[in-house]
Amino acid sequence: MNATDATISWDGRTYPYMPPEELSIDPSLELHQEADEKVEPVTHEVLRHALWNINTEHGNLIMRISGSPICAYGHDFNPVILDETGDFVFFGPFLQYLASATSSSVKWTLENRSENPGIAPGDIFMFNDPWIGATHQSDMGVAAPVFVDGRLFCWVANTLHQWDLGGTAPGGFNPMAPDVFWESPCIPPVKIVEGGRLRRDIEEQYTRTSRMPKLVALDLRAEVTGCKMAVERIEGLVERYGASTVKATMRKLQDDSEAAFIKRLDTIPDGTWTEEGWMEVSLPGDRGLYKNRVSLTKRGDKLIFSNRGSAPQEGTLNAAFPAWKGAVTSMLNSTMLYDQMFCIEGALRHCEFDVEPGTISCATHPAAVSGGTALTLLHSIGLGGLVISKMLASSTDPEMLSEVGSCMGELGFPINATSGLDQRGNPYSSFLLDPVGSALPALSWRDGQDTGGFSWDLQSTMPNVEDNELFYPLLYLWRKELPNSGGAGKFRGGNGAEGAIVPHMTDSVALATITGEVAVPGPGLFGGYPTSTNSYIQVKGAKVQERIAKSGKMPTSLAELEGELDHVPAKTFDRAPTPDDVWVFAWAGAGGYGDPVERDPELVLEDVLAGRVTAEWARRAYGVVIADEQVDGEATEAERRRLVEERLAEGKPWEGEAAEEGDGAAPADGRVSEYLRVVDGEIRHGDVALGPAGRNFKLGALVRELPITEANPHVPEPSIHTDQKIAFRQFICPQTGRLLATEVAVDDAPPEWDLRPGGSA
Repeated sequence: MNATDATISWDGRTYPYMPPEELSIDPSLELHQEADEKVEPVTHEVLRHALWNINTEHGNLIMRISGSPICAYGHDFNPVILDETGDFVFFGPFLQYLASATSSSVKWTLENRSENPGIAPGDIFMFNDPWIGATHQSDMGVAAPVFVDGRLFCWVANTLHQWDLGGTAPGGFNPMAPDVFWESPCIPPVKIVEGGRLRRDIEEQYTRTSRMPKLVALDLRAEVTGCKMAVERIEGLVERYGASTVKATMRKLQDDSEAAFIKRLDTIPDGTWTEEGWMEVSLPGDRGLYKNRVSLTKRGDKLIFSNRGSAPQEGTLNAAFPAWKGAVTSMLNSTMLYDQMFCIEGALRHCEFDVEPGTISCATHPAAVSGGTALTLLHSIGLGGLVISKMLASSTDPEMLSEVGSCMGELGFPINATSGLDQRGNPYSSFLLDPVGSALPALSWRDGQDTGGFSWDLQSTMPNVEDNELFYPLLYLWRKELPNSGGAGKFRGGNGAEGAIVPHMTDSVALATITGEVAVPGPGLFGGYPTSTNSYIQVKGAKVQERIAKSGKMPTSLAELEGELDHVPAKTFDRAPTPDDVWVFAWAGAGGYGDPVERDPELVLEDVLAGRVTAEWARRAYGVVIADEQVDGEATEAERRRLVEERLAEGKPWEGEAAEEGDGAAPADGRVSEYLRVVDGEIRHGDVALGPAGRNFKLGALVRELPITEANPHVPEPSIHTDQKIAFRQFICPQTGRLLATEVAVDDAPPEWDLRPGGSA
């Protein structure tokens, strides 16, 4: 790491796992590195679960102390245990990516604080600098060293999203920031606790910038208290079992995680997998689209993640490297280390990051980054999950194949940042957490879950409507799941949802929007249809409270409202609805998996009867005809045959530009995706040859382009948000008519070469 002006300098080279011996630490700080050669199995299990419980108790204590609904309901925090050099021992079971940058901050602290002001027992450092080790400024981290006999034994840390840390935007998300100086201050690691005593000068400087100083102070003390408790618990374990035995358990956790990861990696052939997506609106008034690209290359026992091909840093779309690194690797825990109790270090030892600085996913200082978590970070988690799934789809292990999943819901968290005077006359600033009820992706063997939460936050919960109405001056008209919003497929993506609110017992509320995925949906996988999109609509002059008083009925849909519709862009800072207006916000469903016409008609019927899919969309997307609450078998067979014939009639060979052939090694025979195999150097769908394995298989398929609005009933007309062309592209087997893949294409771009067995991007 090269420390320059309190930032980490990313110079464009490949960043491998950093061994402890490469850290530059002042000699005055002695590290405890002795570990027993072996740990008795029962003792290891006791210590393993003891450390896990310490980490979980750490998180639960933060929730009990914090006064923040962001913490209590959104679980927008995570505690970690790290070893003496800042490598992970355990993530907590809360919001996964939030802890991903703490390792970078602890390593930076070791290199840049060990000599001056020093690292000593009873110290706790706090930090939120995204170029050192934070996801964005609102995610304040604290880290405490644990000392044994005067030597640094390990670290405990946590990160918690704070209500408001200052800057020009209440709540910390600034959709119009041209650079970081418009945002909350960046704080490199600084001692907030010294020798066991909270430093009042640092705390007062910290709270002075906030619009909500008392609540921010409470959250900071929750973080500090959580760390102090965890330090005491680990000291107790050391006293009971001995330092070298506890350290040996930490080492074994990391080594066991590595062994499990390598074993699973060995079932996967070398290759490269990519995914591209688009985000809209860099600043208010902009109508552009900006590419985010993630590629994953497997070479032997290494995974190389790259952001090359992503758009240059722009406006408020940006994230710094530590956030992106955590985003693209966050799905490894749930897909390849699900039995390792969130010990991701074993995987990180085999990950490299080939980054291109100056891009939206590796922004250089002083780019604006406050919106990075809701934008590029979340978007990159989705793309990272897809490239990992594409890789796992080539595995020879059925267990790995069962982890393959489509695109998650919400590639951009729809931030409804609200501020003003609440119903009690007090100032407030926060954002609505309803979209925590995210749609889960379809898997290779089952449907995604409607509003099921996040794949990378196993304890995420939606707040109750009544809680939101208690905390904020808002009245909910409805909050409901949206039928058809999950991508169609052999297995259906989970549905998203929609809420509608009006200001209540206040004159107006200030609402700022920050999100992506309002015009460009996320992709489906292996023939599955895309996601729906996020949405904001202000209905001006609806006067629903007057109408409710007269009719005694609460409206339950947008169609029931009168007034002027304002389709609100993804980045705004100028909306202030009054009690006469209605604010309607929706969050995207997840992508589908596999060809929709292969879905079991009885599953489609079940969806229709449960209200998850409409009968019309069942016919259009799945070719299933429902009559008298039953599947009409003959009509369904005829409709599916018609849909396939229509594909074959409208699909044409690709005649435009295409990526050049790769230079990777010739791949061995084996599985490539749900429908494709490599056989004798060719990519085949059954007996149908689609071209050599060193070429994009899509060039051997039929290509059919449709309006993007045909991909999902909840995708709006693109011209509402952008002037660029967006199309729904299908890739079809020229003989069978099966959908082999789909993609969202922008401005007639060549087909994405996303599956490269044996090759490189």
